[in-house]
Amino acid sequence: MLLLTRHSDKTGERKGHVAFALFLTALGAATSVLFDDPVLKIACFCVSQIGISSLPPLFWTLPASFLTGTAAAAGIAAINSLGNLASFLGPYILGYSKNATGSFSFGLLILAGVSAIGALIALALRHDRAQEVAVS
Repeated sequence: MLLLTRHSDKTGERKGHVAFALFLTALGAATSVLFDDPVLKIACFCVSQIGISSLPPLFWTLPASFLTGTAAAAGIAAINSLGNLASFLGPYILGYSKNATGSFSFGLLILAGVSAIGALIALALRHDRAQEVAVS
């Protein structure tokens, strides 16, 4: 997490770093379904957790680069609300898929897919480094 965020600050590049963290999350979750060995499965979850832990400090630089004034307040509130909803839906999806299929694999693949879609969305956002600096 520290290396990724430090590199993002040093280069001033945000979108790619957010996308990388999300793809890392997706990669770890998706590859975890390939292994039955608990050590390899935990290693995949560790890779996923590195992406998850790196994401917040990288992600929260993005809204400040294209939202200002009252739009920033409303946008940040909306983002926070969606994040709270995801905190409920993620475990719910895993539990539902476990009950429906007898395995966590399908749920993990859904969560990996959502992370990959998030990475693509992050890459599509516009980012104005000058605006980010002016707000912070």
